[in-house]
Amino acid sequence: MDSQQRQFFKSENILAAISAVGVNSEGLFLDSEFRGGQCHIPKLSPPADTGVDTKTLRLPVYMDHGCHDAKIDVLHTELRTLQTLQEKGFPWAPRCRGSSLSFDNAVRHPFVLLTWVDGVELFWDENVPARTVRDKVLTQMAAIQLTLIECTQENGVATAAAYLERLAANRFARVTEGKMLGLSEQDCADQQALLAAVLGLDGEDTALAMDHGDFKPNNVIVDEEYNIEGVIDWAFAGVVPMTRAAGLPRFLWPTDPLTAPSPTIWADRQAYVAAVAAHPSRAASCMRRWQTARDVDMRTLFPESLFSKGMHVALARVGWKLPYSELAIQHAAEEQRAGNSGDGGGRGSGVLGREAVA
Repeated sequence: MDSQQRQFFKSENILAAISAVGVNSEGLFLDSEFRGGQCHIPKLSPPADTGVDTKTLRLPVYMDHGCHDAKIDVLHTELRTLQTLQEKGFPWAPRCRGSSLSFDNAVRHPFVLLTWVDGVELFWDENVPARTVRDKVLTQMAAIQLTLIECTQENGVATAAAYLERLAANRFARVTEGKMLGLSEQDCADQQALLAAVLGLDGEDTALAMDHGDFKPNNVIVDEEYNIEGVIDWAFAGVVPMTRAAGLPRFLWPTDPLTAPSPTIWADRQAYVAAVAAHPSRAASCMRRWQTARDVDMRTLFPESLFSKGMHVALARVGWKLPYSELAIQHAAEEQRAGNSGDGGGRGSGVLGREAVA
């Protein structure tokens, strides 16, 4: 931690801070310290063979836009997410043991106190791990995404189309006001014009579910045999339309949006989707639809453009046409027939162009 940040964070007072939120800190010691994105993460270990949980704090010390209220809001959102997951019985998230959403505490910084997830951060690139191990991990990760959706799915009021149209309209307003340099009003109009085609009949779906927001290997903790022990960093999680929650996780996106996915990523996608190929649930059906479409990359990157200015700029600059994944626009009648083919089991099951998974 750099000296400018350290002056506002009293690491020597960590044990006093967690005692003040009603957690017994007797015997705990500062084992090691890590940086995870925007957060400083001290690991607090108990003496051996005591049966006491190893714990960690998340302190948003490194937020670039780190005014006091913003840091508290970020932690409050993550705390609510983790509490919801615990209530729903989702087994792969850390458990919350306490919190202080204030700067008026012994460490002079807001924090949440979580259980530590034992294991190591999953290392992942084009060559490592080997295919057999990759498939094992991918199968587990797909099961985790499916479980997250099934644990948290609910019926909302607004349709997916209305939810995303609102995002598009907000973006358009900011561009019109000159608050988003690099985007034009035409870029926004073109985006809005494509939304219905991308969503298909899923635009009428009102189902919601939680999306981790950054589900990728370095947020996955594994043991020495590549069994997943937990998923960390839930700061970007949120309840979103099913079309978003059921989409491909980011690490299976193209490395460059304008370049076709590598053969390794294609093979990884097949292993990932194969894990839910026979699952009968509606959530699994949504995952298959949105992860195996013939135009999967356009259907993945276009929704991201509603959340990310960078993706909006990238797609607008190529005229909303990827050189390797053209959006398959079908007649409504054909889409309706596909929706009635039994793959979706309800509203919003009409995305076309599915590929068979090997």
